[in-house]
Amino acid sequence: MDIFFNHIWEWLILLSLIGGAFYTLKIIGEEKSTFKDESYEVQFSNLSLMIPNWWTIVGQTPEQLRFERTDTRYDWYANFTYHPQHHGKALPQLLEEKLDLEKVEFDMDVVFETDSRVLFRDSEIQEYFQEIIRVEGKASQNVVDRIYYDIYLMRSQNDAGYFIFESRSSVLNGLVEGPYFEESLAELSFIRES
Repeated sequence: MDIFFNHIWEWLILLSLIGGAFYTLKIIGEEKSTFKDESYEVQFSNLSLMIPNWWTIVGQTPEQLRFERTDTRYDWYANFTYHPQHHGKALPQLLEEKLDLEKVEFDMDVVFETDSRVLFRDSEIQEYFQEIIRVEGKASQNVVDRIYYDIYLMRSQNDAGYFIFESRSSVLNGLVEGPYFEESLAELSFIRES
């Protein structure tokens, strides 16, 4: 007991740190359940995107939306782009051209997904985007820059165009914004007529 009373301040600091860690874990665990409450809807083409409140639209055209964090100095952005023509190219070829253009080379341990049922919750979106490629993980850009890159390429069988949705950040910031980018796309739906 003397050890506890002789070092009471150290014990209080330790207990405060442990309490703070548990509080942080609780907040992180609730992020996905509070995502819809902390998001707003953005329309892009015929799609409805749920976007976190802290993402700011910094560029908008009919073919592209660009989001950044303007409340911080994060090295992060997300682009949502529609390309009206795929010129008969397959999605793997379009992905390879995009990565070559951006000078991005993924590490070996990446997440690779081609099943829309795994990526989207809305059954209409799952059926519509039957052709999809998603690659996520750490990469090198311009050989020397280490980044965290998440890219979705998708198209329907009846569309001459295709979508590219991408999130690019430093490795550490990818761990912060990456789950929100993924959740935003998981919630993708078609614009509902009111």
